[in-house]
Amino acid sequence: MRSNFIRTVAITGLAAGGLFASAATATAAPASAVAAPSASPVGISAAPSCVYLYQTDYIRDGQYRSLANARNDCGYTIRTRMIWVGTTDGACFSLAPGDSHGESKPGTRPYVSELRDC
Repeated sequence: MRSNFIRTVAITGLAAGGLFASAATATAAPASAVAAPSASPVGISAAPSCVYLYQTDYIRDGQYRSLANARNDCGYTIRTRMIWVGTTDGACFSLAPGDSHGESKPGTRPYVSELRDC
């Protein structure tokens, strides 16, 4: 039986070693632990720490979905991709300063563990 759990996670300060800070809130059920990402493989670098990642789960047409939005708070254009846990990774995309990019996946289990340069 599915609960009405809706997970909301905001991640800031992504770096090559993983997360510096994260916060999680739940609207109806206790929050389950979100595993911290492992370090990026050698030769692959994470997006700069001035990129903000916001994640939440929602229901659309009776189906649960996980949504991740990346916002570029840097003073320059970046090129990155979302590395998802529990589903396929996102494609590379460019973000000008102040722009955002969102991706959604079916279910409440997938989440973005890191943003990688590409």
